[in-house]
Amino acid sequence: MYPSTRTKAFAKMKGEQNECKILPRDLNIVWGSDENQWEIKHGEKGEQGYALAKKVMWFEVKATYRGAKAGRKYKVGFNISLDRDAKGWEGSPVFMMTTVGFSDDYTWRKLSLEHKDNLSMDDVIEIPVSARDTTLQFGLYEIWNGKWKNGLRIHHAFVTQL
Repeated sequence: MYPSTRTKAFAKMKGEQNECKILPRDLNIVWGSDENQWEIKHGEKGEQGYALAKKVMWFEVKATYRGAKAGRKYKVGFNISLDRDAKGWEGSPVFMMTTVGFSDDYTWRKLSLEHKDNLSMDDVIEIPVSARDTTLQFGLYEIWNGKWKNGLRIHHAFVTQL
């Protein structure tokens, strides 16, 4: 198992609210506790926090959301951006994986990060009415090309009930 950051177990929506932001401190970031690879800034007094990839080869960031309801649709994703001096993302597409529960039935989406300023990567998940485990799990991955990468900021993950 790789070291990761994880301060809270799972994000949950509260009351009638239909959108949840999952802050960087609540994400499972592989090697996130290694200060040489990641910088995790917690927002203070109205500032927005972020997780910054400083020098990563194995890029894996996962979000988990408990509290989804069977028979409903959710949009899940990540709000990310690249710094001006970001490197290593050329020819290294990032993939987003989504699944319901701890199932092997998942979907993958591909995003090229070349020449982009502000990015959002998302997918729609429909939870079957018969689902026993309605945990939403989704993540960003680039673990295949073997290049060092830097300059990607993760502002937050999100879950929106549709």
